Amino acid sequence: MDTKIRTRFAPSPTGWLHLGNARTAIFNYLFAKHSNGELILRIEDTDRERSKKEYEEALIEDLKWLGIEWNEGPDVGGPYGPYRQSERFEIYKKYVDELLEKGYAYRCFCTPEELEVEREKAKKEGRPYRYSGKCRHLTQEQIEQYLKEGRPYTIRFRVPDGRELVLNDLIKGEVRFNVDDFGDFVIVRSDGSPVYNFVVVVDDALMKITHVIRGEDHLANTFKQMLIYEALGFPMPKFAHLPIILGEDRSKLSKRHGAVSVRQYRIDGYLPEALFNFLSLLGWYPKDGKEILSKEELVERFDITDIHNAPAVFNKEKLYWMNGVYIREVLDIEDLTDRVINYLKTYKGEFDEELQKLVDTILSYPREYIKTVVSKVRDSFFTLKEFPTRAKPFFVDEITLSPDAEKHIQKITPEVAKQIVKLFKEKVENLETLKGEDFKKLAKEVAKELKLKPGMVFKTLRVALTGETQGVGLDLLVEVIGKERVLKRLNSFLQEN
Repeated sequence: MDTKIRTRFAPSPTGWLHLGNARTAIFNYLFAKHSNGELILRIEDTDRERSKKEYEEALIEDLKWLGIEWNEGPDVGGPYGPYRQSERFEIYKKYVDELLEKGYAYRCFCTPEELEVEREKAKKEGRPYRYSGKCRHLTQEQIEQYLKEGRPYTIRFRVPDGRELVLNDLIKGEVRFNVDDFGDFVIVRSDGSPVYNFVVVVDDALMKITHVIRGEDHLANTFKQMLIYEALGFPMPKFAHLPIILGEDRSKLSKRHGAVSVRQYRIDGYLPEALFNFLSLLGWYPKDGKEILSKEELVERFDITDIHNAPAVFNKEKLYWMNGVYIREVLDIEDLTDRVINYLKTYKGEFDEELQKLVDTILSYPREYIKTVVSKVRDSFFTLKEFPTRAKPFFVDEITLSPDAEKHIQKITPEVAKQIVKLFKEKVENLETLKGEDFKKLAKEVAKELKLKPGMVFKTLRVALTGETQGVGLDLLVEVIGKERVLKRLNSFLQEN
């Protein structure tokens, strides 16, 4: 008997990959890889109206960007394909027929209007609605007559009365459920398309899935699926239902908490390693308490029994911090430089018009110069999207004063500002080259000679060299742009102010 662990991630291509689904994919991946097992990607596209090919392509692209690899799927094939549900309808038909033949399912000819009457009655009586089961008792003659008349029908699974199911969930422990709570449920719609709770069982069984790891919103569905496994004689996989993800205010996660799609985080300049790392820690935590972990370290440490049953809390600030750690400490400078350049080329259109011009200017510089700038400012940006703004003084010599810079000049008076800049310029002109330590030394000399506070001098020189009152260390800036460009900016300031 084949005991290899096989998990699957089975998204619906009805929208962008959202964070909850991405977390589910990551946990399936970590569990499979930790167990030397296999991960299968299956596309659940039975929703004909909402499923779109472009969403499927985007899902696959975003999963690969995150660093998730699978052993079988629609793009790589495998022994248990097809891996799109829309291509498996003939397979499903065989098992529908089997359930009908064995009496585990039956045709339901109830019209939507009749079902609505049942729902209204349940509502008036203050009880949860469940189908009355009246088509359970149709004779073969009645069924044949209805079919002859061309009446539309659904196919329902015949739920045994009074049965209590017990699920030993790998995360939630023992969960019990009385099947009387949901009644006979539809497994094939009136248009002939099979329903999720049916096809997922057939797919998981035929693809030899050993562990089904998914969100706890699927828990109620699991009991319906257990009945189908039994009826078809399929071996039951082990189930693990992941805790829900909440916002920091403990309400349902939404866009206002930062729960946008994986694609949006890509556009916003987040690194795949940081997002993978962050999502791995939503509901699970390594025993050694280490938080910044590579994919390989996460695979090694992952233990499904350590996943918490309590809801996980999404903290966007922590993700932002973690992304900054990857930029500052994890990526080597060559890799980070390539990421910055590729990001700017790919997502230039996401910036406003002014920043697009800045991006064009940055990309016009040689890679080695960009690398030098990245190395100097990597401590000051947390996402790739922030790089152009943080690095602007290294690339743009035409300085425009910001409103804060203008206020500073007016506060100390333009005359004093010119005195500071003129004296500093004269000192720079006397040097052969301008190093970072030279800048601090000269600025202190200016303060002493003009009897001004060093802070005022430093701030004024920042305004003259960058047009801003805060930003990158000026010693770092002058060393990179060099003496000639420093003098050019100082001269421009003196001429224009």
